[in-house]
Amino acid sequence: MPNMIILSPEEDGFDLSKERFEEAVVTGFGPQVTSLVQRADGDSSVDVAARIDRPGEPAFQIFHFRTRDGISTDGTAEQAIEVMLWAPSALPEGPGRRIWAVDEAYNGHVELTPDMSVDDIKSGWVDHAEDPPG
Repeated sequence: MPNMIILSPEEDGFDLSKERFEEAVVTGFGPQVTSLVQRADGDSSVDVAARIDRPGEPAFQIFHFRTRDGISTDGTAEQAIEVMLWAPSALPEGPGRRIWAVDEAYNGHVELTPDMSVDDIKSGWVDHAEDPPG
């Protein structure tokens, strides 16, 4: 499950400014955010990366897309789920807003909602080989 991308299946369904991302990641992960690295290279799809460091586990990053239409993470499966649980709180509230977490090969997705649990994420996973998105 690592290398998850969080986006919307709907056009304009995910709009997260770089400034709001930076604020939300610091609020959500606190002192575990050891760096916010700006990417000046206009050729990169990422404009800022937040590095999360914790004792006893591998560091991971959360990446903000320059186009404001998604974020991704490179953590372990447990860290990816933690980012999925956090992601809805980073976005502004909006009626009908749908947010998905997909693996980088787009083999499946889970719809993310506020107040989800780890079990909700695991049980909500939709395998695209069995149930392709319409």
